[in-house]
Amino acid sequence: MTHEKIFVLETGRAVKVKVEGVLAEDLSKVSIQVDVLIRDPKEEAFRPPIGLTHPKYWKLKNLEPEKASALQIQYSGVHRKQIRKTVREFDKLHALEVQD
Repeated sequence: MTHEKIFVLETGRAVKVKVEGVLAEDLSKVSIQVDVLIRDPKEEAFRPPIGLTHPKYWKLKNLEPEKASALQIQYSGVHRKQIRKTVREFDKLHALEVQD
């Protein structure tokens, strides 16, 4: 299950927040993973905030997945409030799906 939301920042940069739920093997829990992609005003496609030419790229490659994701979110420019809003929307959608 996936939920995506696009935020446009004051700079004109678009940030796509993707929340994905993965069901545990015993079907008791859903773990949530948040990813972000960015698109600057003159670009056509979304891309990761930290790419090959970014100064933090090699630091990112050496981090654990959770910390790497947090670094990507930090460099995207999106606010934590927007991330929380997207996760809440995902939770509501997931709750509706479970009830059906």
